[in-house]
Amino acid sequence: MGEAANTPDSWAPEVTSRKPMTPPTVCEPSFFLEIDSCHIPDSNAWDGDDSSISSSIIDYEFENGRRYHAYKAGNYPYPNDESELDRLDLQHHVITLLLDGQRHLAPLENPQTILDIGTGTGLWAIEMADKFPNATVTGTDLSPIQPTWVPDNLRFEISDVESDWPYREDSFDYIHSRYMMGSITDWKALAQRAFKHCKPGGYFEMQDLDPRLASDDDSITKSPMHMLYMKLIVEASEQYGKPVPIYTDYKQFLEEAGFVDVKEYLFKIPINTWAKNKQLKEVGKYQLLNYHEGYEGIGIGLFTRSLNWQPSEFQVLLARLRVELKDRSIHAFQHFSVVVGRKPLSNRSSQEPPASSLGNGSSSNGVAGHGV
Repeated sequence: MGEAANTPDSWAPEVTSRKPMTPPTVCEPSFFLEIDSCHIPDSNAWDGDDSSISSSIIDYEFENGRRYHAYKAGNYPYPNDESELDRLDLQHHVITLLLDGQRHLAPLENPQTILDIGTGTGLWAIEMADKFPNATVTGTDLSPIQPTWVPDNLRFEISDVESDWPYREDSFDYIHSRYMMGSITDWKALAQRAFKHCKPGGYFEMQDLDPRLASDDDSITKSPMHMLYMKLIVEASEQYGKPVPIYTDYKQFLEEAGFVDVKEYLFKIPINTWAKNKQLKEVGKYQLLNYHEGYEGIGIGLFTRSLNWQPSEFQVLLARLRVELKDRSIHAFQHFSVVVGRKPLSNRSSQEPPASSLGNGSSSNGVAGHGV
């Protein structure tokens, strides 16, 4: 289809496995993504000792050739095997590129306590521990899949973010959540827990993807298999009890929980290298690899558990979808939302800092100095 038929086998970018990558320089994007018509092919704290972890955590479950978490088995529909860990690290790189190398958009100055919920492979938490060496950084996840060689001020814990958090109220200067889509049953309750455990004056930041496909020129109509896949991902997640918010919903979650000065930053993530903007072309290149290699793990649990598909049926859809992914005449993208809110210092507005201290966020489009 389109250019996909002539795409060389070397289309996939070369990625160093499971290591953080260097962010690119800043470029000047625009809200409507410009198409590149002159394309050149692109080349409790776990200490690592398994004997200290109960079998309910490390006796993983296996299904359709993929490995899944054992602690509260079934709560999270995505695998935790090596292929998925590599994909999660690649996903981290995609967002690092998108945000110009920034790990957060909250205006942090000297945080002492940082919590990363759903830390995954722990890359973000490791980088934050390096950036703020005087802070205590805690990363939580259902799976003990994080590295053991980490900064001294970082610890990883096995915990379910949807259960009561094992911390005192008003504990954290900054709480971070990224890519929890498909993992959360009650998004409002999550925001409320974050509010409860943020210190007065502390920040909560949610960064998440809306998987629903979009395009500025309706070219996604040429991608019926990709559209079907994403439509069914959303439906299956709903049936699984994990509703998928619209990208503009997150701001309301924070406001209703009690956060103030809530800022919303909206981005577009191209699916492949069709974008003219150099930075977004790079983002799209890695997002293409992320999806080409990762859509099996993202979808097979949901399709077989929620929709009762046979694995063979899912693989047929995947094969047809992968052809569409590489077609540069399909200008598909997904919305990515970053929302930052501050917990009030008190009920007395006279003690509140001015709203401008949060920067130049927007409730509609773009990010300060970097709208797309």
